[in-house]
Amino acid sequence: MPWTFFGVELASRALQSMQMAMNTTGHNLANINTPGYSRQRVNLVTTEPQVLQGAKTLFMGSGVRVDSIQRIRDIFLDGRVQATNSEYQRLNTLYQRLTQVEDLFSEPTDAGLSRQIVAFFNAFQELSANPENVGTRASVYQQVEAMTRTFRQLAGRLDEIFVEMQQQLQTTVSEINNIAQSIADLNARIRFNKALGTIPNELLDQRANLIEKLSEYVEVRTTDMPDGTVRVSLGQFVLVDAERATRLPDDVDYIGKLLTDGANVRAYISGGTVRGLMDAMQYVRSYRQRLDRLASELIRAANAIHQSGYGLDGNTGYRLLEGDDALTIRLSDDVADINRIAAGATPASGDGNKALELARLRQQALASLDNKTIPDFYSALVAELGEHARKASTGQENQKIILRNLQAEREALSGVNMDEEMANLLRYQRSYQAAAHLVSVMDAAIADMLAAFVGRR
Repeated sequence: MPWTFFGVELASRALQSMQMAMNTTGHNLANINTPGYSRQRVNLVTTEPQVLQGAKTLFMGSGVRVDSIQRIRDIFLDGRVQATNSEYQRLNTLYQRLTQVEDLFSEPTDAGLSRQIVAFFNAFQELSANPENVGTRASVYQQVEAMTRTFRQLAGRLDEIFVEMQQQLQTTVSEINNIAQSIADLNARIRFNKALGTIPNELLDQRANLIEKLSEYVEVRTTDMPDGTVRVSLGQFVLVDAERATRLPDDVDYIGKLLTDGANVRAYISGGTVRGLMDAMQYVRSYRQRLDRLASELIRAANAIHQSGYGLDGNTGYRLLEGDDALTIRLSDDVADINRIAAGATPASGDGNKALELARLRQQALASLDNKTIPDFYSALVAELGEHARKASTGQENQKIILRNLQAEREALSGVNMDEEMANLLRYQRSYQAAAHLVSVMDAAIADMLAAFVGRR
C-alpha cells in the first residue's frame, strides 16, 4: 500500500502548480495597461524523484512544483533607459528655456532691439540734415526713449526668467528628496520580504518606476545590494543607501553644476532637468551680462559725443543717456527739452556735425565690445542664442529617438503581450484539466483496489 496515493499526490502538485500559473497569467493580463508593470513568469521545476528498491534501484518522477515567480526585467536595459532619459530631459529643458528667451528677444522683428538700435542711429542721421527741425528732434527723442525702454524690458524679463528657473530648481529638488525617501521606504519593505524568502515583484516594479522618474530630474547611478536594497548615487553623493535617504541641498551653483549647502555637502549634477535648468541659467546670465556691456558702452560712447555738441539753446555738456547697464539705461533728463539735443559741433545755425558723428557711431568698432560695432555685437549675441537653441533642439530630437527605441525594446521584453498570455492561459488550462483527469483516474483505481481488497476478506 505504500504507493497507493502516490498518483493522487502527483496530480495534486500538478493542479496546484497549474493553478498558480493561471493566476500569474491572469495577473499579467489584468495589468496589461498598468504603467511600469513588468510581466511575471512562473518557473516550473520537477520535484525530487522517488527511489524504488528492487532488483535494481529505480528513480520515479514525483511531479512538478513552482520554483519561483520571476519578474521579467533587464537591469542593464533599465540603466540605458535611465541614462538616455536623463540626457533627453536635460536637452529638452534647455531647449524649452532657450526658446523662451528667443521669443523674448523677438528677432528679427520691429519689436526687436536690433531694429531699435538701427532706428536710433537713423534718427541722428536725419537730425544731421535738419538740425533745427522740431519734428525731427521730436522723432529723435521718441526713438531714444523707445530704444532705452526696449533695453530695460529685455533686461528685466531676462532677470525674471532667471529667477523663475531658480524657483523651479528648488521645487524640483524638493520633489527629488520626496522620491528618494519613497525609494528608501521601499528598500526597507523589499529587504524584509527577501529575508522571509519571498520576492516582492510589485514592490520591485514600484521602486524601478521611482528610479526612472528620478532619472528625469538628475542622472543617477544605481547599485543592487545583496539584501535586496538598491543604492542610488549622484556622482559621489549617495542619495539613497538602504533605508536611509540623504536630502539634497537646494543652494545652486549653476556654474559648477552643483547643489551644495555652502559647506561640506556637494552633489554634482550631470543630467536631467536640473542640469538643463543649470545650463539655461548660465546661458541667460551670459546674455544678460553681454546686454549690460552693450548698454554701458552705448551710454559711454553716445554721451562722449553728445556732451561735446551744442543744442539749439547754444549750450553744451548735456548727457543724452543715463544709467549704468541695460536695466537702468534711460533718456537723460538733460534733454527733456528737445532743443537741448545736441546736433552741432558749434553753436552755429544749421550745424549737424555732432548728430552725424553720433550716426556714424554705428560703424565704429569698440574695444570693450570685442572690437565689434554696437549693431554687430548685438547681432552676435542673438546669433549665439540661436545656435545654442539649435544645438539643444537637435540634441533632444536625437535623444528622443534613442529613448523611444530603448523603451520599445524594454516593452518587448517586459511588457505584457495579450496573444502570448492567452496562449499560455490555454496551455495551463489544458494541463490543469489533464491533472484533474489524473485525479479521477487515480480515484477510480483506488476505489477498485479497495473493493477488491474488501471482497477477498
